[in-house]
Amino acid sequence: MQKNGCFSIVNTSNITLSNSDLSLIMNKTEHYDFLVKLFHSAPINKTIFAGSEMSLSDGEAKYELTVKEEFFHGGEAMHGAIYFKLLDDAAYFACATEVDDYFLVTKSYQVEFVRPVMGGKLTAKGKLLKADENGFLASSEILNEEGKVVGKGEGIFVKSRKPMPKL
Repeated sequence: MQKNGCFSIVNTSNITLSNSDLSLIMNKTEHYDFLVKLFHSAPINKTIFAGSEMSLSDGEAKYELTVKEEFFHGGEAMHGAIYFKLLDDAAYFACATEVDDYFLVTKSYQVEFVRPVMGGKLTAKGKLLKADENGFLASSEILNEEGKVVGKGEGIFVKSRKPMPKL
């Protein structure tokens, strides 16, 4: 392996992927693309949270949002409902990366408010912690531009009865 700036150059001539490997990679990519489109198609994300971004990988989600004055309560800091939205969505989509048969719903979510937010760009990161027949456990945290945690939480997500469309 050679280093070229910040990129690694790897000789892949001896790597072989089977058709099932390629199918799995494509199916995951298509599934993640579907979930990102689902996120952006939600009316709340087209209006109040317009301009927010979601990216996904196996069991993880990243949600980026620039704070707007409309998010503030009377004390001129971000309202707790916005913390919840960021945390819940990051955890939900982290779990959803592993589910392609039914939509998930939030069963419970516990929020810890760490520090007030007065503006700037926020990044919520969600991570799937556990999956079993009873549902999915995920954690998430919100970081400000300085990388400080401003909120965090953990939730349980379960499959709904609504089937997810086949890709």
